[in-house]
Amino acid sequence: MDIKLTEDQTQLQDIASKFMDNHCTFDFVRKMEKDEGLGFCPDMWKQFADMGWLGIIVPEEFGGMGMSTLDMVVLVREMGRHICPSPYLFTSVLAADVIAQAGTRRQKAALLPEIVSGKTIYAFAYQEYSRFFKPEHIKLQAKRDGDNFILNGTKLFVEFAEGADTIVVAARTGRANSQSGLTLFLVDRNSAGISIKHMPTMSRDRHYQVDFNNVEIPTSARLGKQSKGWEALEPSLHKTVIGFCAYTNGAGFEMHGYATKYASERVQFGRPIGQMQTIQGYLAQMIMELYGADMLTMFSAFQIDKARHTRGYVAKAKAFSAETVGHVMDVSSQIFGGMGYMEEQDTTLFLRRGKQYQLALGGTEYWEDVIAEEIIDREPVVLT
Repeated sequence: MDIKLTEDQTQLQDIASKFMDNHCTFDFVRKMEKDEGLGFCPDMWKQFADMGWLGIIVPEEFGGMGMSTLDMVVLVREMGRHICPSPYLFTSVLAADVIAQAGTRRQKAALLPEIVSGKTIYAFAYQEYSRFFKPEHIKLQAKRDGDNFILNGTKLFVEFAEGADTIVVAARTGRANSQSGLTLFLVDRNSAGISIKHMPTMSRDRHYQVDFNNVEIPTSARLGKQSKGWEALEPSLHKTVIGFCAYTNGAGFEMHGYATKYASERVQFGRPIGQMQTIQGYLAQMIMELYGADMLTMFSAFQIDKARHTRGYVAKAKAFSAETVGHVMDVSSQIFGGMGYMEEQDTTLFLRRGKQYQLALGGTEYWEDVIAEEIIDREPVVLT
């Protein structure tokens, strides 16, 4: 793997950085936190579409840019630096990829161009009343009724569900407590029987509880084969997780930069606190962790693009990035002293998100279990 960005990737990174600097300020992020509606900006979403970002990994034949996972990672890392609130990952990565990989030709032709244009926004309904992320713990039922399915159950922490047009739902159609009994559905957000309730979180991003009460959907809403949903979802979930790692790494780099700048300017006992060995140790440890997390993320994205078995690498990237972002947000805030915990300070925007980023898309415990499975149950893979 060449660790240098290509000319196109460097250009993409520069464009994204300048756009975020101009349009996703911390005042904007605070405004979105207080927004009781969507929690993201439709005008910004339209600008994403105009720049082609919404179709970055969508095949060109369906109107996308047909770029790589690594290209997507470069873009999303810049979004993370500005903690940009948007349904990008679940729309333009997870939904776009799982439709492209598991959808019928008709579904691809109808749905992918709408993602690229920004017309359709997706949410992802997976987590339920369990701290465990494994597919075996999904209980929401989808029962066949003639030419329809009837959905009953509850999903939690469905991000941006209020502003979504369609929800990707993982439901149980087969044997309980089994990985093999899941089916994916594309459910209209306005279907009869769906109710949505805001779930306040530490980060203040827009998460929702979504209840399905006898929600009737046609069989054409099924994505992929019945009871084979995990097989369809897992590769796309891995790609989304790597995008999320890039996002959290970007946020970590930004917070580290603020802490470093403050340490060089804050004078105590006649010298900048950055000259003190303890502060230097904090900053050095954090930047090593951030570069390690970033390299694991980039390497995993590279291997995904090579169509190799990357389950273990994705798990390592997620587990390490999650622990890194939590540590960086915490210790960087400590460098600011008591001021780092004041609501008026921009540092709290990062601090509040640190713990939530650790737990999103499966906590460290889940991904460490995956790492152990890959180490014990598989033959070593030699990558080049």
